[in-house]
Parts: sequence; C-alpha cells; structure tokens
Amino acid sequence: MKRILPLVLAAGLATTIFAQDDLSQAKSLIQNGNCAEAITQLQKVYKSNFRKSSGEKAAVMLTECYLRQHNREEAENVSSRFLEYYVKSDYRERVELAHAIVSVESGRVYEGVESMLRILAYSKNPAARSRAKDVVIQTLAASLLNADQLQALLEKFPVDKDVIGWMQLQIGRECQNAKRYRAARYWYKKVLAADVAENLSNTAKKGMESLEDAGAGKPTILVLAPLSGDFAEFGAAAIQGVILAHEQSGLKGKVNIRVADTRADASQALLRTQQAVNQDSIIAVVGPIMSAPAATVGAWLGSNFQNIPMLTPTATDDGIAKMGPNVFQVNITMDNLAQSIADFAVKCLGIREFAVMSPLGDYGSSMSQSFTQAVERRGGNVIAFRNYEEGRPDYKTEFNLLRDVRYKQLNRRKNIARGASDLDAVNAKERMLSMRDSTFNIPGIFIPATNPEDAGAMVSQAAFNKISGTFLGTSGWYGRELLVQGKRLVDSSYFSVPALDMGRDNDALKKFSDEFKERWGAEPGEDKVSGLSYDAANIVFTALSKGSNSLTNAINNLGTYRGVYGDIKFKRGANTATKIVTVVKGKFETVDGCPAK
Repeated sequence: MKRILPLVLAAGLATTIFAQDDLSQAKSLIQNGNCAEAITQLQKVYKSNFRKSSGEKAAVMLTECYLRQHNREEAENVSSRFLEYYVKSDYRERVELAHAIVSVESGRVYEGVESMLRILAYSKNPAARSRAKDVVIQTLAASLLNADQLQALLEKFPVDKDVIGWMQLQIGRECQNAKRYRAARYWYKKVLAADVAENLSNTAKKGMESLEDAGAGKPTILVLAPLSGDFAEFGAAAIQGVILAHEQSGLKGKVNIRVADTRADASQALLRTQQAVNQDSIIAVVGPIMSAPAATVGAWLGSNFQNIPMLTPTATDDGIAKMGPNVFQVNITMDNLAQSIADFAVKCLGIREFAVMSPLGDYGSSMSQSFTQAVERRGGNVIAFRNYEEGRPDYKTEFNLLRDVRYKQLNRRKNIARGASDLDAVNAKERMLSMRDSTFNIPGIFIPATNPEDAGAMVSQAAFNKISGTFLGTSGWYGRELLVQGKRLVDSSYFSVPALDMGRDNDALKKFSDEFKERWGAEPGEDKVSGLSYDAANIVFTALSKGSNSLTNAINNLGTYRGVYGDIKFKRGANTATKIVTVVKGKFETVDGCPAK
C-alpha cells in the first residue's frame, strides 16, 4: 500500500507534464496557422484531462480551432460541454463568444447576438468586451435580423453606445426596406442624436437624405396581443386571425401589420402602443385582447389620438368602449348581455318581480349587478338575491332562503288584502304547512351561471326544492350540457347570447373554419379568439375600402357587420348585437321579437 501511492502520484505528475507538452505544441501550431494538426494534440488533452486545468485550456483552444476549420458541430459540442461544466472559468467569455458565433453561423442569429450582448453586459474583461463588440457589430451589419428582433434586443441589452447605434441604424434600414418610412426616420434620428462613431453617424445621415421625398410610407395596423406568458396561446390565436384577414383583404402589399407583445400587462400594452404610434404610420389598432390592457390603451388613444380606431376583439369588461369615440368592443360585454335578457323579460314576458341566484366570482357579480340595474330602470324589482358556489351537489339552503323571502312577501300581500294592521303577522301553523308543502312561484329567476352544465343543475335543483318560475340566464347557458343536465325542466327558459347563428348551418363560421384550417393546419379554437380577431381586422379593412377621410367615422357608420359568429353592430363603440335563445322540446331556438301570448 505504501509503494502504490508514490506510483499513482508519479503517474499523475507524468500525465500533467505530457498534457502541458501537448498544449504547448498545439499552441505553437495554432500560432503558425496550423489548426488542423493542433486539433489532434488538443483532443488528447481534452478527452483525458477535461476536469483539470490543462483540459479546461484544451477545450477553449479546441473550440476556437473547430471554428476556424468551420466544423460547427464539434465547436458547438465542445463549447456547450465547457459552459455547462466550467461555470466560473476565467476563459468563460471566450467560449461563450465562440458558442454565440456558432449559433449565428448555424442560423440561430437572434440567439447568437443575444449571447454576445450578454457578454457585453456582464464582462469586466476589456479584451473580451472588445472582441464581443467587434463581432456583434459585424453580425448586425450583415442585416440578418428583422426590425422586431432588433428592437427586442435593444430593449433587453442597452449595453454600449456604438452597439445601440448599430441596432438603431439597422432597425431604420429594415423599416425603410419595408416602406415604413416614418419609422425609418425615427430610428435614423435616434442615431444622429447620439454620440456615436463618425462612420455610423454618416450612414444614418445618408439614410435620412434618401427619405426626403418618400412621404410617410405604408399605413400600419398595430396588433396588440400577449405572445409570452400565461396567455400566449390566446395571443397566438389572435395573430393568426388577423394575418388570415390581412392575406384575404387584397391589401397585403398596401398595409403593414405590426405585432407587439403585451404580455397581458396593461403598462406593457400602453408602452408598445406609444412606441408604435411615435414610430410608425399607425392607422388602427387591433387589440388588446384582455380587458385591463384594452382599457388602458383605449383611455390613452381616446384622449390623444381619436383618429386611430382601436378594436378589442375579446375584452368583455364594461365601459372600455366609453374611453373614446374611436374605441370599439367587438365581443359582447357582460353588461349588454345582462341588459338584453332583462329587457326581454320585462317588455316581452311582462315580468316585474325577479330573484337572482348569483355564482360567486367576478362574472356572476358583474352580470347580477348589470341585470339588477337594467330591471330597475325598466320598472321591475329584484325581490330576492342569493350567492352560491358553483359545482356543489346541493343548494337546499340557498333555495329555502328564497322560499322564505317569497313566503314573507306573499304573506304581507295577504295581510294587506285582509286589511290587517300588522302586515308582517304570521300564522305559525299556516307558515309551517306552506313551507313544507307549497311550491313557491317567483315570476323571473335569473341565474347567470358560467357554464351550461351548472345552469341545468341549478334549474333542476330549483324544481326539486319547490321553486317555479321563468328561468333566465346569459351566454354561459348555451351548450348541449344544459339540455342533458336540465332535461325538460329547462324548456321555456330564456337566455341572452351574442348574435350567434344557431345550429350547424352557419355558413360564415364554416367558411372561416375551413380557411383557417387550410392556412394554419388546425381548427380555430372554441374560445373564439381567432374568429373575433379575424372580424376585428376585417372591420378595419372594410372601413378602409370606404375611402373615408376618418377611419373612426367609417367604423362608427358601418351599420351591421356580418361576422364569423353572427352580426356585429356598434352603438357608442360597444357591440349590441345580441339574441335571445329559448329551449323548446329539448332544442335551442332563437326568439325573434316577443313570443305570442
């Protein structure tokens, strides 16, 4: 055992000496421009001593030699292994830069430039920074990135004034090539206003001079959607709908589409809108698709740029369209749905007394509040209100409370008819029998369930708990599950929906679905985001074809627009095209006008 240890140490020392000899030979070969032979020496050290200092150095030189030999696959393999293992190496910047160059040469230009900019952001090594700066400027000058990619990098890594200047110059060039002349001027001016190298400044000056007689360039439609984060799937669907409409419009070469990622954040959406309006000839905005960002952007545009219409395809919060005469909501708001069923119940069904069973949550709260206000404005009255939690198997307590409220009301009326002095006097025995055996009729029972299965269950539970009346709801009711869960008990109920074409004979929807699948290889989602975004874009294109001096006025005067899912009709910016649906013998039917009495 005592003799083995010195032998092991001697062998390790010999290995280290041999590795150093190989490294020295490889370095000499590289200096003489002979990378091919150096690779053989370096591979031996790299494979046998990777975890040691000699292997670390060998990996660095090997990566750079593979790059010189244009062996990208091996260069990427060695550099990737090095970067994963040597987290704190003194040579890390060199290998990161080599890895970034491999990415660019392999076609992953954005990824490569991003890595180079990251080196500039964190490195304290002047030599590494200088090399990274030279390479990133060479890559930018090759015009391998589009304007959106360049702007994203500019925002993420504002690391060096000359690199920033080159990115701004290239954005200007890309915009000029796309005939976005206003945007090109904006970026050239940015370069000219900065303290950058003379050649860079002169290039930007020439760009400005070339645009003297170019005008504003192509008009641009800004599309605001979340392309990253939790709602990216909806954002992608919105973009697909807009692009399809653009390709079909005949305006593809005449109108640009500019896409901006809102991340479903109000402040981000406003920032992107302000950037686009300042930089481009924005004539209309499609989006945002979420209510909070839509309200924020709508307020800014409504106050400052009423000539630029904004059409949010899917936002349903009330009041967004009130932000300005140029703000439009393509989707039906919850307020309009609630008002529609309230109007129908009071005017057509003659109902004046209502109970509200409201599911807990924002949807139920908003619908119930709008319905109550609409009923009261029409001379009706909500006589009982109860919250409930959707999905529970039993609501006996909630319905018993409604029965109790209704009993007290009917009892007071009976006492009035009798001429009793105490209108709240109760016969205990009579009350006990009534609460035990009687079915209480409440003329209108509004249940803004969020889904058809729950709506059917609530109607069934109401009947089981001896409450009768005309059941009312909104778009959450529409679905086959209502008929399955509610069976014949949901016959003669009524609910409001957006102006959908009922059944399978919706030619507009079928046409859109076929065209969407042909273009994108998949059916449009049931969430309707792609279809409503398609409609929003087409409304802009239709208004453009009118040749009006004001696109905002043209949309306001458009009348009824035939959309994918039905009619769209704006009143003070909000889509008011709703329909009333009823159930007749287990089938959905639309109600045109008031039913015959």
